Amino acid sequence: MENFIPQNRYLKIKTIDSHTAGEPFRVITSGVSEPVGNTILEKRRYAKKHMDGIRKILMYEPRGHADMYGCFITKPVTKDADFGILFIHNEGFSTMCGHGIIAIVTIAVETGFVKVKTPEQKIRIDTPAGLVTAIANMTGDRVLSVTFKNVPSFALELDAVVDVPGIGKVTYDLGFGGAFYAFVNARDLGLCCTPEYFSELVQKGRKIKNAI
Repeated sequence: MENFIPQNRYLKIKTIDSHTAGEPFRVITSGVSEPVGNTILEKRRYAKKHMDGIRKILMYEPRGHADMYGCFITKPVTKDADFGILFIHNEGFSTMCGHGIIAIVTIAVETGFVKVKTPEQKIRIDTPAGLVTAIANMTGDRVLSVTFKNVPSFALELDAVVDVPGIGKVTYDLGFGGAFYAFVNARDLGLCCTPEYFSELVQKGRKIKNAI
């Protein structure tokens, strides 16, 4: 493999890899055509149907891993938006990602993709969940931190119950904050949110998520 030379006919995709406090985020910069559509949801549906192979190439091993995250960048589709984003990960296409917003704003500003003229300048991003507004907090040309205003959140279910195979009946709350999240009291499952319960938290968490 040391003498392997890729042929010109091979697809060449360039990315910028980053992380937000350890959470990975891979931004595709070239080599992939933009998803087709007049709205961000149309672009997402197109990408899911026609570009899922690209997602798998970049999210799966050997280039990715079980916790890999990334995005396709699109042109803006709403008034005053700077660009659009489609989030991807090892399981598919998500609607919103907080650490992804922090990463893409940092990359967009530090690479000059978005020109920041004032410290209070808002960066508006079309996401499948809605318009997200962010501010890059900077020193010179470096981004120190990012704050953002997410889409409106709400509780869809409170004290709902689901029968989980291998566990039994579990009480949960279902909330939306750009994506849907189920909240369960770990003590109800005989667990604590401490390192020694890591494996059980992951295993039972997956079962509950799938059941809900």
